[in-house]
Amino acid sequence: MKKVVTLVFLCTGMLISSGQESDPWSLGIGVNIVDNSGSRFDELLNIKENWNISRLLKATIEKRFEYDFGVEISFSMNSFTRGKVINSVVNQEKVNYFAVDVMVKNYFSNYLEDARHAKFALYIVGGWGGNFFNATINETLNIGIGLNIKLGTYLWLNFQTLGKFSIDENTPGNANHLQHSTSVIFWL
Repeated sequence: MKKVVTLVFLCTGMLISSGQESDPWSLGIGVNIVDNSGSRFDELLNIKENWNISRLLKATIEKRFEYDFGVEISFSMNSFTRGKVINSVVNQEKVNYFAVDVMVKNYFSNYLEDARHAKFALYIVGGWGGNFFNATINETLNIGIGLNIKLGTYLWLNFQTLGKFSIDENTPGNANHLQHSTSVIFWL
């Protein structure tokens, strides 16, 4: 039995140490902007009326697998201020926004350039989101695109845009929304 336990610990240690370069973990901290205007693609750049820019916090943790794939959990906080367009209606009160997203990434730029020497990484991302508007939860299917730019050996700058498509009817109007974010990513 001791030999089996020793063998398990030895194999686990080898897997962990060999996976450090190709299967890194990363942490990210950044800001986010939410466009929940309900205008679909008509007013993407109507920042004054549609973009909600307050309480900008976004935090992420990601596990990479063989450079090409990753699984990410992200947490975002924001708030919708009075007078902004939300679900196609002018908002009359402050609405707090909190999101938890569990997503899978595919780093498709790795098919074009060796990931170990790349100065940037392009990816597509998709998954599930739980979005809280005050006390109301709205589940979404998320799909998006992102770009990581290498700043140093373990430091990257991230830009990401997500389309969040509602899969339930817990909020009035069109609960689909866009979330844009910028983060600093630290590889562990």
